[in-house]
Amino acid sequence: MLGGAALFGTVGTAEVLGPVVPAAGLGAGRLLVAAALLLALAVAGGHAAALPGCLRSASTWWAGLGQACFNVCFLAAMLQAGVAVGTLVAIGATPIITGLLTRQVSRRWLVATGVAVAGLVLLVGGQAVGRSVLQPSVLGIGLALGASASYATYIIAGNAAVARGLPTTPYLAATFGVSAVLTLPLLAFGDTDWMARASAWLLVGYLAVVPTVVAYSLFNRGLRGVRSATASTLGLLEPVVAALLATLVLGERLSAVAVAGAALILVGLVLIVRSSAGMTESPGVRAIP
Repeated sequence: MLGGAALFGTVGTAEVLGPVVPAAGLGAGRLLVAAALLLALAVAGGHAAALPGCLRSASTWWAGLGQACFNVCFLAAMLQAGVAVGTLVAIGATPIITGLLTRQVSRRWLVATGVAVAGLVLLVGGQAVGRSVLQPSVLGIGLALGASASYATYIIAGNAAVARGLPTTPYLAATFGVSAVLTLPLLAFGDTDWMARASAWLLVGYLAVVPTVVAYSLFNRGLRGVRSATASTLGLLEPVVAALLATLVLGERLSAVAVAGAALILVGLVLIVRSSAGMTESPGVRAIP
């Protein structure tokens, strides 16, 4: 799960380094290519027979909706709020939203999540403005919060899918297939000029393979052993990686306070891993039917 979260953290930097592509088209293209790859993996792995059952599950449709909204909101937030701030807000609010929705709030979870979120506040507040840093806008923060709520929906639905015994690869293929269908109008009727550029498709290919197919395969397998609220806290590794890449690759600067915040997030992650060892999704939680 931590490996998947780390790969998620490369999205914003890749988007900034790549060619200019409309956020809606980039998100839709990413989902379409990822869905095709996951479908091919499911068929090649002998899981084709499981696809209809996955499509009949409400968990798949909730996860597909969450993933579609997350992609559009998150990629747009990167352009409106900046890589570090956009990622931090989008991922940082997710544990709070997930905990409230699932009511999986224990004392240990509160302590670990509180430490990590406190680190998140320091990381955001201590971010120094570099020459390439975009000042976050109200729209950017709103888009990041929308991405956060969508991410929480995806995580909760993923845990529900695990509880129902849906196999990971066909479940992901069905989920991203739903997401691709939902966002296809954005690809078909939006700005299509970028499709003529090979560099744009290289960016789409990277986003589809590394932080989608590989990352979600790792992340969803991790959902077999942890609760939704715990998973969302572990996802806080993503903004740490995003901030690190923004500093090393994009020339953004982090102050000593921000570095201390990143360290505090890592402390929170260690606490949540230690406290959740051996814990699984509570059988009484059925937030997604």
